[in-house]
Amino acid sequence: MHGHVHLCLREFCIETYGREQWEKVLKDADLDDDNDFMLFHYYKDDNTFKLVGAIQGVVGIDLPQLLESYGRHFYKYAYSRGYDRMMKTLGRDFVSFVQNLDLLHSLLALTYKGMRPPQFRCERKNNKLLVHVYTVRPAMYPVAVGTLKEVAKELFDTEIEMELVERLTGQIFESKFCEHVIFDVKVIGVDRGMGINVSNNRNCSVVLDKGIRPEDLDHYMDNQMVSLPRRSLHLAIPYSVIFNENMHILGAGLHLKTLCSDLGKTNVKFNDVFEIKEPSVTLSFTNIMNCSNTYMYFFLQMKPRKGINNVEEECPLLRGHMVPLENRKHIAFLGSPFFEGISDLLASTCYLNNIPQDQITMEIMFMNEQRRADVEMSKKLDETTASMKKLANALEEEKKKTDTLLYDMLPVKVADQLRDGQTVSAEKHECVTILFSDIVTFTNMAAKCEPIQIVDLLNELFMRFDNLSTEYDVYKVETIGDAYMVVSGVPESIADHAQRIATMGLGMVAETERVISPVTGSPIQIRVGIHTGPVVSGVVGTRMPRYCLFGDTVNTASRMESHGVPGRVHVSCSTYQKLIGTEYDLEPRGEVEIKGKGLMNTYFINGKSTNAMSLQIPDDSTVRDIGVSDTTDTTNLQHDKVTDRIPFTNSHQENASPSAMITKEKRENMKGEVKSSLCLIL
Repeated sequence: MHGHVHLCLREFCIETYGREQWEKVLKDADLDDDNDFMLFHYYKDDNTFKLVGAIQGVVGIDLPQLLESYGRHFYKYAYSRGYDRMMKTLGRDFVSFVQNLDLLHSLLALTYKGMRPPQFRCERKNNKLLVHVYTVRPAMYPVAVGTLKEVAKELFDTEIEMELVERLTGQIFESKFCEHVIFDVKVIGVDRGMGINVSNNRNCSVVLDKGIRPEDLDHYMDNQMVSLPRRSLHLAIPYSVIFNENMHILGAGLHLKTLCSDLGKTNVKFNDVFEIKEPSVTLSFTNIMNCSNTYMYFFLQMKPRKGINNVEEECPLLRGHMVPLENRKHIAFLGSPFFEGISDLLASTCYLNNIPQDQITMEIMFMNEQRRADVEMSKKLDETTASMKKLANALEEEKKKTDTLLYDMLPVKVADQLRDGQTVSAEKHECVTILFSDIVTFTNMAAKCEPIQIVDLLNELFMRFDNLSTEYDVYKVETIGDAYMVVSGVPESIADHAQRIATMGLGMVAETERVISPVTGSPIQIRVGIHTGPVVSGVVGTRMPRYCLFGDTVNTASRMESHGVPGRVHVSCSTYQKLIGTEYDLEPRGEVEIKGKGLMNTYFINGKSTNAMSLQIPDDSTVRDIGVSDTTDTTNLQHDKVTDRIPFTNSHQENASPSAMITKEKRENMKGEVKSSLCLIL
């Protein structure tokens, strides 16, 4: 079908059922919204039927109801696309409009080659108006019903009903016309322009001028007849043929006689010499008379035959009208050679002087040649537009992939600034929370495993950590070997940065239970350290730029991890102050000797508890974790991880300094001291 049909179906579905339903239709029909909906293209009927079936499946209504609704919309679609004036010229009433629809289709076929529209015929019988619809597409007749109902309503201000009378295979049509449907048209309410009651005794084959009634022509029979010699008639109408009800040719135009020698013989039948190309009717006197009350074109082609000296005779395609003569026992075909373009004329044996001067064939031929060039250009433009849309969509998908990769390397705010060509200045953040983690005994593990096993282990572990960072909306700064670093509160400041990092730390410890060591076959363990404080952030480098954090807070967070306990989340006093009074179960660890810091009060996060009791905050005099240079940054961490890490086994600290060793007994004593302090405060 023509692209107009697909475009109208898309517009109908979107306007009636919404864009979301249309997306489902495209998916079910396996069609592309660009390539399968181009105006100057033809699509196989199977694709159209598949599209209609997909719409029915998505919206869930009966097929006849869906097709009739589409037919109503098709009239509005055509009306809004510039065919309104063309439709208004088809007839002064509904009957003449329907009778001349085939004429409109034949004219449109000059531009839209390959059209196979339905054909229409009106019949008045027993005070009824019957509309015959002939279609090559079975079960699609409700589209014609909806269109005709909308025509009656919009053009002739009348509501109609079309009652199905009969469905059959039309005998007057060739086998390709597989369905002939007859409807009884009934007016609902007032008939304001249907033309149903016009007398059937008069020949109304030609659309009357506006304001002229058929009865005004009754006097034409009283006019004096003018006799004209047959030779003069055939010279004036050189491509005419007159035949009787037995299909015997009584006379033919001079040009036709020169092209076909059989036309000069006697007892030659019309259907032995010619065949009808359009409309696809069986060539008989009765069938032609059934169609003679429509102002439609007949296309005739001379059958292949040999003439004088056994030479193949050639005759161009003829286009004209079948005109019943006065007694309706004779029919005159009044036609002329038909050429769609210059190429058809060049391929024939005719020249411009073979075309009658009073015919518009030449004008149509040259106009159609220009029109075809315009259509071909529009078709290429459609293809280019669809290709550009496809490329734009592909480019957008690639841009999304690039953005995703870029946002994994840099914060969104920073990445957008760099992409826009802006300079990213260093920025100070007053309060952020940083987390470090590493794998316990990773060095020994790496020495006993194949490199690929270590890569697989780290990949599995860090993928789990990455999912957690996305879930809790914290920024992953980097990984160094087995160390994993994240921060919250950078580059955008948020109030609950400590809570987010604390929750992630607990989640990381839980996730490691699902990652198995290739050496021991048991779950690995990690140390997690967290610290809260000020940092300075900035982008370092132009090739492979890195977003780095600078300040003592980074170093202190790393110390919290390296002096931590396997399987536990170790936090500094500043982080503890941010978490106090929240849902976290915090356990004091007491004073711990931290390399480069001295004694520091630190804490463990045991988990979340809605009834967690807030513990005492140490005095500032006991918190000695301030005073280290602000120039510490993440670039120093790899050296620290190798040279300054305190080794731990899976269950206890080994070879640690006494000040860093917190035994179970000491921990219980600290809990008792805290409880006593709380009692004194209360």
